[in-house]
Amino acid sequence: MSIRKNFTQPAPNMRDIASRFPSRRMATGMVAAAILFPATPAMAIQSHGAPEGLYVHMIAHVWYCAALLFLLWTLRKRPPGHSAAWRNFRLALIFFLLWNTDAFIVHWLYSRLPDTAFTGQGLMDYRLVGPLTTARWVYYLGRFDHLLCVPAMFFLVLSLRRLCRETASHPPTKPGTAP
Repeated sequence: MSIRKNFTQPAPNMRDIASRFPSRRMATGMVAAAILFPATPAMAIQSHGAPEGLYVHMIAHVWYCAALLFLLWTLRKRPPGHSAAWRNFRLALIFFLLWNTDAFIVHWLYSRLPDTAFTGQGLMDYRLVGPLTTARWVYYLGRFDHLLCVPAMFFLVLSLRRLCRETASHPPTKPGTAP
């Protein structure tokens, strides 16, 4: 189905549009399944056991940082292309690198701050209490890591979308055959 740019083009086939939506039977089954099998909490937040879990997690951040730096270095030395897709991919890598560095610093500061720096029970109820020292301010501002991670994912999606469009418009050729 194509998008009509003006009204001189023929109208889209309505059966084609309707086929994209689930049938009434499937929709009824999905609603029944949602009522009969309600969702339970996923418990997606995981705290690491002290101290081994934190060590492994921090080492993973170091390896992720090394992998991102290697990928950026490789793209700099041997760029596969100079299109907007590759520029967006490099931007995504830079934002992921900044996010990873921020997360590493926040984890390290969290392990260094005293227990009296926080109030509340559980990970979702923690509150930072005063006096607000430099370390506590850096920790607080570093907790806004989504301001780095979301743009990284945005640029990654943009780059993948553009790479798919480039590949669709210029299909790869077999090795040894010239266009």
